[in-house]
Amino acid sequence: MALTDIDLSAAYKETRERIVALVSAPGVDLGAPVPATPEWTIKDVVGHLAGVCADILDGNLDGVTTPPWTAVQVEKRKEASLEEVVEEWAEASAKVEPIIPAFPGRSGPQFVGDVVTHEHDLRAALGEPGARDSAAVRIGVEFMVGSWLHHGVKPTGLALLVDSGERRWGTGEEEPATSLRAEPFELLRLATGRRSVEQVRRLDWTGDPEPFLPTLTWGPFQPSATDLPE
Repeated sequence: MALTDIDLSAAYKETRERIVALVSAPGVDLGAPVPATPEWTIKDVVGHLAGVCADILDGNLDGVTTPPWTAVQVEKRKEASLEEVVEEWAEASAKVEPIIPAFPGRSGPQFVGDVVTHEHDLRAALGEPGARDSAAVRIGVEFMVGSWLHHGVKPTGLALLVDSGERRWGTGEEEPATSLRAEPFELLRLATGRRSVEQVRRLDWTGDPEPFLPTLTWGPFQPSATDLPE
């Protein structure tokens, strides 16, 4: 299925509903740390996601995606209950979700890629894997892998072929000497800093992976300092 055939609004809504069900389950420790975002707890991640939608509606986009911007979102909701944060997110999302396809440039897929990345951050923290073949994962991997290759790999002049089994991305030569094959979910986690350098090195490479490991530090992402098993 092509990315253009996937409903961005529906993919975001479905991901939000999965997250809400996940964090609202009995026995969830909302104060537990999230290894992929170690400065945040389970509730902080939900606060960030609610805050993104609120900031979009308020036009508060100065510093969008930067740590100071997201830190304010989390801090503003520190004292709120999970129920209050979830309600705020639902109310804001009801207005944001219908307009996601109209976001400028590629920011619609980026927005969906962000929410699904945090879904799996939460799943990893809670030991609740699932939904790895969702529409949002497909959207996220398309945006994130393409961005990694464009902003991380291409400026180095290196040639790399990435193969998810469903889709191929490349830089440089049509069939470069080095290739990486991994499932879409694994590529999404790699391209969003949710894998350590050692985890990336251990993936299914043809050719030498070493020249490509420094390219993982693209945009806002850095490789995880420790292995993040999922």
